[in-house]
Amino acid sequence: MQPHSLKLSPESDLIKSIKEYSFANNLYGYVSGVVGNLKTVCIQCPGNQVINKFEGNLEIVSLNGHFNKGDVHLHLSFADEGCNVFGGHLEEGCIVKKGTDIFLISFEQKIINISNQDLITNESRVKVYILKDCPWSKRAIRLLNSLSIPHEVILIDNDESFEKIMTKSSHNTFPQILLDNKFFGGYDELSEQAKLDKLSSFK
Repeated sequence: MQPHSLKLSPESDLIKSIKEYSFANNLYGYVSGVVGNLKTVCIQCPGNQVINKFEGNLEIVSLNGHFNKGDVHLHLSFADEGCNVFGGHLEEGCIVKKGTDIFLISFEQKIINISNQDLITNESRVKVYILKDCPWSKRAIRLLNSLSIPHEVILIDNDESFEKIMTKSSHNTFPQILLDNKFFGGYDELSEQAKLDKLSSFK
């Protein structure tokens, strides 16, 4: 994996900058973080083909998605001056106001073909218990995907499932990662292990 830091100046187009950088450097990867503000935002909401345009002093809350040598799929959320938060599919026309720093992670693109039969017969050694909309859970999944680690994702969406995993792990933070059905840790532990052996011990 290779980190990249983009510092966008005022009037830069958010999505064009990522497209051009990934194309010029032949990069495949994902957005790992962003800090900055915009004066114009163009997003497409789920199930709606209309592009919504917002203007003002708009603070970026999050930017998620991937890039593939000039092709991008990104989701943006942002807040206006009243702390109202909006989000959707990022479109061209999102213009930087004062400045924006974007952090990218690139890696070698690998395509793994998994059939339904493989999913039935080969149980993953790694199980990841997550909460909906948890940023650390999303980072853990992205990291496992980036290193082609087979894993099973289990969404904790009710009290019963929460109590069940708590009994097994004795932890109440997420994500909770189990290796061979034994509690391994969360995102921090996963990230540290990735630095040591690129999670080859998880395969």
